[in-house]
Amino acid sequence: MISYNPKDWITFIFRFHKADTFRQLIPMMIFIGLYSAGIAYLEIEYWVLPEDSHVKNISIMHGMLGFVISLLLVFRTNTAYDRWWEGRKIWGSLVNNSRNLALKLSAILTEESDRAFFRKLIPSFLVF
Repeated sequence: MISYNPKDWITFIFRFHKADTFRQLIPMMIFIGLYSAGIAYLEIEYWVLPEDSHVKNISIMHGMLGFVISLLLVFRTNTAYDRWWEGRKIWGSLVNNSRNLALKLSAILTEESDRAFFRKLIPSFLVF
């Protein structure tokens, strides 16, 4: 597990090029950048587009598409966080209920063998 110190975030900026994900994605990013530059060069130098062409408004389309994708990612992140929080609340209530059960059983049960049985049984709810 990577230890992360939030007060030392500036070092992650300078070590970004060493990240495994970045090293795997950089060849594809370079290829897509060169491909896009090639298409842009051909469009500017060789393909003469008429003034009423829809391709001339491509920058507006990219801006709108970027906005829509950012909203989609925000909604997905919020949904994932809501699901995580709901699971955390359910897990917390399960832990609290099992603690309450253990306290009540220790007060009710008189024999040590019964207490030992439930002492082993209650933490095993993780298995099921």
